[in-house]
Amino acid sequence: MKTEALLVVCCLALAARAEGKDDKVAPDVPGGGAARAADIPPELKTPNYRVGELKGIGYEEGVDRQDPSNVLKVDGRYHVWYTRRKAGVHPYASTIYYATSEDARDWTEQGEALGKGEPDAWDSFGVITPYVAHVSGKFYLYYTGTHAPDGFRSRDPRGTLRHIGVAIADRPQGPWQRFADHPVLSPTAGQWDSLIVDDAHLIVRGNKCWLYYKGGHGTIRPDQTQWGLAVADKPTGPFVKSDANPLIGGHTVCLWPHRGGVAALIDSAGAERHTVQWSPDGIHFTRTAEVIGGVLTGGGPYDPDAFTGDGHGAGITWGVAQQSIRGRLCIVRFDCDLAAPEPPDRRPDRASCLPGAGPLYSLSGLATASPWRAGSIP
Repeated sequence: MKTEALLVVCCLALAARAEGKDDKVAPDVPGGGAARAADIPPELKTPNYRVGELKGIGYEEGVDRQDPSNVLKVDGRYHVWYTRRKAGVHPYASTIYYATSEDARDWTEQGEALGKGEPDAWDSFGVITPYVAHVSGKFYLYYTGTHAPDGFRSRDPRGTLRHIGVAIADRPQGPWQRFADHPVLSPTAGQWDSLIVDDAHLIVRGNKCWLYYKGGHGTIRPDQTQWGLAVADKPTGPFVKSDANPLIGGHTVCLWPHRGGVAALIDSAGAERHTVQWSPDGIHFTRTAEVIGGVLTGGGPYDPDAFTGDGHGAGITWGVAQQSIRGRLCIVRFDCDLAAPEPPDRRPDRASCLPGAGPLYSLSGLATASPWRAGSIP
């Protein structure tokens, strides 16, 4: 029996090699095909993820700070935006604050960047989870907003819808002007993201704006949320959702351009939690490493080439995230060894703009995002 079993195993192995299914192919993840192990950037296999405290936006008695954005450096000064509220306030009833730093370690809180919308507006209950893109000379603050006149409802098939909106400014310190009177991305009734469209994270690939987001249905748990993708020609949309959604499990979205593809840190949700991921096409992700000790939620990278769209991402070496310290949520710093080597033909003029020419990244079978309507329930 053992001899027969061995013969069967050998035959299966030979058949797999004949079909090109050898052990050099990395395992698949939810959402599509896998990158070949030989093609995975080697620096993504040894993340060396570590965490340290920050001054100014760290622990403060009676105050919660969470969901930090990506970090931008403008005119020699670092900027970060985040959700802020006093103890006892509902998390979704928070507003967005920002802070600046000369050295990315000692921060000064500058005040509120974006408050709640008008009483009947789609974002009247609260504004949270900021992300800021610097594209073609303008700053775009993406955020999650909710409208809950009868009180916020979570984990409910008829719960409070969560949408993504955007505000625009000429400077990182504002003032911020809301774009239109509606979100730029909303839940789609009957789909995987029928309740939650949250946690925007935008990068430029070619001449398109790729907006990654967190999605979920009415009864989903926080550790079951997934990521999706919507694409537009402009930072204000209209955004069109990919039919490859959901791409991969994950809670707060943390990703960046890496070499010719997209890399990501998955935090506390899904089968791929606490891992580094890489995708050659920005859609199909493959695990490259596990992160010892885990990945904090609310990760926001410092990735200055997120909006250049020049076909090469330099990777990241640090960013910000959220952590609970003595019962209060606060902003901390993470460091990592996820930098990509510079190619020899690196373009010196890497401005934050949408190129007028360059490679196009197409998505087949795109589905138009549903518009927001006050009081609509999936």
